[in-house]
Amino acid sequence: MISVKTGIRSEEVRLQSQHVLFIEGSDKSFDINVLNKLFDIDIKIEPLGPSYSLTDVAKSLFKFHPTYYFLIDRDHHNDTYIEECWSSFPDPDKYNLLIWKRREIENYFLDPTYLFQSKYCLVSEEKVKEKVLQCANERLFLDVANHVITSIREELKGTWIHKFTNPNDFKSKEDALSKLISTNEFDSHRTNVEQKVSPVEVQDRFHSFLEQMTGGENKLEYGAGNWLSLIQGKKVLSQVIYSGCFQVKTADGTALSGPEKISEVVKDLLQKDESVQPADFVALKQLIDSRINGTY
Repeated sequence: MISVKTGIRSEEVRLQSQHVLFIEGSDKSFDINVLNKLFDIDIKIEPLGPSYSLTDVAKSLFKFHPTYYFLIDRDHHNDTYIEECWSSFPDPDKYNLLIWKRREIENYFLDPTYLFQSKYCLVSEEKVKEKVLQCANERLFLDVANHVITSIREELKGTWIHKFTNPNDFKSKEDALSKLISTNEFDSHRTNVEQKVSPVEVQDRFHSFLEQMTGGENKLEYGAGNWLSLIQGKKVLSQVIYSGCFQVKTADGTALSGPEKISEVVKDLLQKDESVQPADFVALKQLIDSRINGTY
């Protein structure tokens, strides 16, 4: 059976040889609860901080630990790269890395047909659809604007300049300053930054992502755009479940609220038949199961 281990230490990461799925977040993250319920195979789930740390660890360990797998949120990654990760898994060039096809794991629970099947749902499927759409529309332009920020920020990361290595070029203070000032990378990076943060570029990015989300409209509608995958699912899901559409009570009749309420709704959904589970959940289980059982 699956187990969740917290407080992982670096020496444990180096020495363990069993199948381990590393994910973003901490031991209290939503992802841990979902994957704990999702898997019924012999694999450990380890939270390992933010995605950039997880990707760095994946790059460092994949050659030495082929039974380590890494799962991160979609974030800034595009469809092509994400599909390649899934279709070629396991692929040493991808560091045994998988990326959710939706923005966050919470986005998978925004499908009204799936969410409606919770035993804690008090309203019709149509009401669930209306509530999801309402909550998503309320943050549409906020999410689009934030995507512009994160996409530019991610693209400006990276090693755009390398350190000097030859001591013979730095015999004096004047030599050092001359080498620094004449380095072309500073000018290139300055130009790159100026282009990416220019009003024209920012506006183009905003309209491009808005179209992805809405399909070309100024508001969200079912059947248009890819907003169910790209909206900030964590925020929308909590709003929907905290609304009057769902009620969760303890054995003594006390109504649950907050994260505990969300957790119970999600656990109930994950206990449903595999035929109603999100396709990516089923595919993830199959991929990892195949690795554990030596199918490939």
